[in-house]
Amino acid sequence: MDKKLRILVITTAFPRYKEDIITPWLVKEIKLLIDRGFEVKVFTSSYKGLKQKRFENIEIYRFRYAPKPLEKLTHDAAVPILIREKKIYKLLVLPYLFSGVLHALFQSLKEKFDIVYVQWPIPHVLFALPYKLVQKSKIVLYFHGSDAALLKKLSRPLFWLFSSLCSNCEVTLTNSNYMKNSLINLGIRNRIEVIPLANPHTSELEPYKEKELNILFVGRLIDWKGVDVLIKSFKIIKGRYDNAKLTIVGDGILINELKKLTKSLNLNDVYFKGFLTGEPLHEEYRKAMIFVLPSIVNKSGETEGLGMVLVEAISFGVPVVGSNVGGIPDIILDGKTGLLANPGDPEDLANKIIKLIENPELRKKLVEEGQKHIKENYSWDATLNKLEKIFKEVVKKEREK
Repeated sequence: MDKKLRILVITTAFPRYKEDIITPWLVKEIKLLIDRGFEVKVFTSSYKGLKQKRFENIEIYRFRYAPKPLEKLTHDAAVPILIREKKIYKLLVLPYLFSGVLHALFQSLKEKFDIVYVQWPIPHVLFALPYKLVQKSKIVLYFHGSDAALLKKLSRPLFWLFSSLCSNCEVTLTNSNYMKNSLINLGIRNRIEVIPLANPHTSELEPYKEKELNILFVGRLIDWKGVDVLIKSFKIIKGRYDNAKLTIVGDGILINELKKLTKSLNLNDVYFKGFLTGEPLHEEYRKAMIFVLPSIVNKSGETEGLGMVLVEAISFGVPVVGSNVGGIPDIILDGKTGLLANPGDPEDLANKIIKLIENPELRKKLVEEGQKHIKENYSWDATLNKLEKIFKEVVKKEREK
């Protein structure tokens, strides 16, 4: 296949400046695809009238969908969270969708792409349709988890529309076997493959080191992350180890509720650090003896699609404990790369953490096996090799018709 493949990446938002923290994994993935000889362009939304056409070496097409002061639907936070917190954002959804489809139609008349690679297909598969219809581009979807949850909540006519559109695309990708099964159960009927997002630290894995008794959580403070379960389990741990500390990194709508729970349990060594990124976050990983992801399934059926923070923790040499839900078992092979606990069970979670506290040899073994596992399955080479193979298969199949 001598011809350089042209790929259009459709995504909700994209970095506006160098320090912008939006989808850093996608930026790196695109750069690596360019390094491998693909031509890649991004189709995304504007922000307050932003007309940016390039981010570093990546070409961007940003579509407008509202007057400048109102054009804030996509970059400040995840769209579903913004809509829940401020209902006025709901008014921007239809202009966003309509304008996105219209701009995609105009662009499809100007440029041809071999593959349109859609992030968060619900609703962005709509933006891929003009390229499929006008240019016969092949459509590859990537479901991250929140989009599958959104599909499940749609009214019956919209559910049928989006599931049909997705099923008629060439390939659907997702991040875990749990998500693959969820998509099958939702009626997605095309080829579905699991390609986890790569961990940015797998090329610089840090060895296991003995540390003080500091337990770490990193993530959004929302119900299905199960942080209340971790705090309750920490109460049990403090009964045996007075020197134990719990560090909670992240922000979210439950922060005040979790602080109240901590106070009601008379816990003094729980530290809420807020949202961290870059080196301050890395330092928290390096100081941790044990990392815990205590996710549950919430009342709406939402849970952990994968749990990339577990991969990050392992890459920093930290042994991990996670709940046996969602995509977590793809990363934690119980007793080999980490320990699994019963979801929503503070006592069982505390017992698994205590098991690691009391067994430094087990901690070391889990890190060593865990790092082998993530290097084989969550490195950039592993991800890009799978992605490149699928892109070339899709185009080759079309050219052989």
